[in-house]
Amino acid sequence: MERPHKIGGFCLSSMIAGGFFLFAVFFAVISPIKAEAAASLYVSPPSGTFTVGSTFTVSIYVNSGGQSINAVEADLKFPADRLQVVSPTTGKSLIQVWVSQPTYSNLDGTMKFQGTIPSPGINTDSGLISTVTFRVKSVGTASLQILDSSQVLLNDGLGTNILGQTTSGIYYLVLPAPAGPIVTSRTNPDQSKWYSTHQVVFEWSAPSDIQGYSYILDQDPSGEPDDISEGTNTRVVYDKLADGTYYFHIKSLRQGAWGGITDYVVNIDNDPPAKFTIDFSPGDTTSNHRPIIDFTTTDKTSGLDHYELKIIPLDMPLAVTTQNDTPFFIETQPPYSQQLADGRYDVYVRAYDKAGNYYQAESRLTITKPIFEFLSPSGLSVNGFTLGWAYTVVLGLLFLALFGYFGYKAWTWHRLIEESLEHGPHKHPVVAEKLEELKKKQKEYGSSGGTTTALLTQNDIDGKEPPGSIGGTGLMILFALVISLALFGHAVKAQQNATGNVSVEPPIVTLFPKSISNDEIFYIGGRAGAPNAKVYIYLQNVDTGSALNEIAVTDVSGAWFYSFPQFLTAGRYIVWTQLKVSDALSSPSPQMNLEVAPTAIQFGGNRFSYQDLYFVLLLIFLAAFCALLAFIIYHSYHFRIKNRRLSLAIAAAEESIRRGFSVLRRDIEEELSVIRKVKLNKELSTEEKIREEKLTKDFEDVNRYVGKEIWEVDKEEKDL
Repeated sequence: MERPHKIGGFCLSSMIAGGFFLFAVFFAVISPIKAEAAASLYVSPPSGTFTVGSTFTVSIYVNSGGQSINAVEADLKFPADRLQVVSPTTGKSLIQVWVSQPTYSNLDGTMKFQGTIPSPGINTDSGLISTVTFRVKSVGTASLQILDSSQVLLNDGLGTNILGQTTSGIYYLVLPAPAGPIVTSRTNPDQSKWYSTHQVVFEWSAPSDIQGYSYILDQDPSGEPDDISEGTNTRVVYDKLADGTYYFHIKSLRQGAWGGITDYVVNIDNDPPAKFTIDFSPGDTTSNHRPIIDFTTTDKTSGLDHYELKIIPLDMPLAVTTQNDTPFFIETQPPYSQQLADGRYDVYVRAYDKAGNYYQAESRLTITKPIFEFLSPSGLSVNGFTLGWAYTVVLGLLFLALFGYFGYKAWTWHRLIEESLEHGPHKHPVVAEKLEELKKKQKEYGSSGGTTTALLTQNDIDGKEPPGSIGGTGLMILFALVISLALFGHAVKAQQNATGNVSVEPPIVTLFPKSISNDEIFYIGGRAGAPNAKVYIYLQNVDTGSALNEIAVTDVSGAWFYSFPQFLTAGRYIVWTQLKVSDALSSPSPQMNLEVAPTAIQFGGNRFSYQDLYFVLLLIFLAAFCALLAFIIYHSYHFRIKNRRLSLAIAAAEESIRRGFSVLRRDIEEELSVIRKVKLNKELSTEEKIREEKLTKDFEDVNRYVGKEIWEVDKEEKDL
């Protein structure tokens, strides 16, 4: 029975030992994982609401992530216009040695804490670095940010930065509850919003026992009025205030004692956002039916609120059929993209600030066929460069003249070759001179070589083309012309709501084209002081006196827009509007001048823009270029073929002449041989001596000629 007991005891002890072993292994595995946890910096409290003039305290903590750290650097940023550091405290801190004393700047809104902990460092999940007291300067939202330059260094002898997370604080800053009169403002009813106004009106309650009020308007949220009464009036108006944030402070005098102070904040911004331009990608003239419309700007006072955009088609029938398909303006964010049909568009973008002011930018966009992409109203456009139509025409005429000259030269050379072939190679100046010399010598010596003067047969002409043929010149000219045409081709490619009283004031025009032509639809738009009211639009031609009268209807916000259903004739116009609400008609609005440029021509029922005419003119130029090029190629080709034939014929003729001179040389040589034999037997007479001298001279001339011709033939064969 003891044996089982021992076995059981052994098993129990083995299980306990195994448990300790597994625990050790588990601890060994877990420890490295825990050691790899990142440290973090955070502030406390992370949020809160505080009143202007009060103070609050924020503490900066470090969590070492279960590791030993020996150095901390915490860099913080706060809004200097809303918060002010009273003092940072370092009395209670895990930092034992400050590398430098904590620093702060109320001008830049920055703080810096940098210190170390001697070895073995510290392992903590909420180690206090420092405590900072802030004073609230103005209303709004303040963010206390821990910057990316902050560090938490591991106590590993290497100074490893293990900071992995930061948590900033967000604080809401408000005015204290009224301690004095209850103040309202009809011009700036919401203290948290911005308003576009130069005049601010304040009103407050007036209990019967109030003896007077003291108030002041300044830009100090902690300002206080003096103890001098301004009277018992319950209303005050401030005019011509500059942009910015103002605080109205007021207190009341009752039974000889001044009461608490009420503060009221007003935000004023009368300036629109900064000017900006509209950019189109890939360009303002493109075949891309979904271009990218980009725009951006800033506002220095209240800040940007939103963008609005409107795309107005200028071509029929799209301009009329779509004028009511989309809202007056749509709210959007850059960049914006929309599928557009072929045509021209005026694009308007409005940038609004938080006070409702806006700046409006306008630009022209043209969607066209790829072949028309390089055509613009001002000229040929290639990669952003525009060559005016006048320069384009001059350049085209120069190219036509150049091509015409080359065509004339090609035709002339062709005709010369044809004439030479018609007359035969023996009429060619080079051959004719040699042939004439050969005939003269043959007649003198009576050589049988005269038979070589017969006309060459077709078999003689169809021989191999000798080198040195001028046909290569035609190819060089043709190559130069093709390159010129290619370079030229590359260059070418190269409101008010419906409640309350309606003010019958003239409509305000905010959409009016800067320029328009007689092949573009005229449009006009703006805002009126009443919803669902009629806007009468008057358009009068100054030159002819004819007038048009159209009606637009305002929407629920008072916005209105109208595209005229037909093109306007070229000329000068004046435009004005009137608003009709029920039976009341406003006075006419100020007149606006409109110049309609004559960029289209009417042929019966058809209308052609100058851009169409430019395109037709360009087609005519291209057709002329192609015709001239074909003419040059044709005559250059036939010139080369016929020049080869002529060269072969001339070569054959010259070879025959050379053979004739060879025969003639043989005859002269035989006659000289006879004279020399006679000279051995007797003395020559005077006539015989003269004959000998002449034969010797002719022999040398013929010999040099034959030798020269043989040398030229040998050289030509080597060149081949």
